[in-house]
Amino acid sequence: MKTGWKRGYRAALVAAGALLLAGGAVAVANADHGDKGKARGKAAVAKKHVAKKLVREGVHADVSLIRADGTTDAFAVDRGTVTASSTSSLTLLRSDGKSVTIGLTGSTVARGTVSVGKRVLVFSRNGVAFRVRGQGANMAGAIATTVAPQKSPIVHLLVSFVRADGATHTATLDRGQVTASSSTSLTIHRADGQSVTFSLGTDVHVNGQVVVGHQAIVISRDGAVVRVVARGATAAG
Repeated sequence: MKTGWKRGYRAALVAAGALLLAGGAVAVANADHGDKGKARGKAAVAKKHVAKKLVREGVHADVSLIRADGTTDAFAVDRGTVTASSTSSLTLLRSDGKSVTIGLTGSTVARGTVSVGKRVLVFSRNGVAFRVRGQGANMAGAIATTVAPQKSPIVHLLVSFVRADGATHTATLDRGQVTASSSTSLTIHRADGQSVTFSLGTDVHVNGQVVVGHQAIVISRDGAVVRVVARGATAAG
């Protein structure tokens, strides 16, 4: 078993981790019969930590998710320096060298300083921004509130991630009740009704004890499972 994230894939994992830790991982930590307040506190610290990592290392992410009630959502995240700004659009230059123009509407929520020469984090759907966070904004809070406003928890998350150096990776997260477990595979039943079986390699890192009937979160990187967060563990890792 490995004791931490692989450095080369850290950006992809923190993107997914930031989104998951806004909801799903906290729910698993709170399922423990121990000190619930302490578990929530550790999960909150982990959420803030990985969110800051995402802000520092990532330049683009395409995110799609499924909630327990079957509803879906998809959005993009871009980070860069504003090169042009108007009432109807915002253009930013990302650190991977790509220039992106995103539409603005009266419904776009902007916080912090958004002006030419400043760095911003932009959340958008279909090319139109719904949330813009300027350099002085609370970036960790912006990421968390993007996926956490609904009551139904996230059970599946897919993030296609671009780093500042242009490298691309994918990360997926699945959360559900363990129905079968062995040293080489794990099957969980998600709350949206889907049953998913994962192959486990020798390099998978496991937090907590995987028990049939209990909750678990499975994190995969580029199609391979890298971490399992089982009931009773926090996601701080």
